[in-house]
Amino acid sequence: MANSSYVKKSTEKAVSNFENIKAALKGLYEIMDLCVSVSEDEVYYEAGKENITALYKNLIELLLNAYGLRQLLKKINSSEVDLNIVLNEYLANV
Repeated sequence: MANSSYVKKSTEKAVSNFENIKAALKGLYEIMDLCVSVSEDEVYYEAGKENITALYKNLIELLLNAYGLRQLLKKINSSEVDLNIVLNEYLANV
C-alpha cells in the first residue's frame, strides 16, 4: 500500500499542476484577447479561441481516461512518446 503522506503530496502536486495549466490557458486566452484586433484578424482570433478550448477539453478527457492515461505514462516513461514540441517551426529551421 502506498504511503499516505506520499499519496497526499502527490495528489496536492497534481491538483496544483492542473490549476497552473488552467491559469496558463486562461492567461494565453487573455493575451490573445488583448493582442488581436477582432475587426482585423477575426479569423485568427476565432482559431486561437478554438485551439485553447480544444486543448482544455482534450486535457480533461485525457485525465478522465484513467486506463488510457496509465498506458500513456508507461509509453512516456519508456520513451515511446516524444515530449518535445516545436512551437515555431520556422525558427527551429533557421
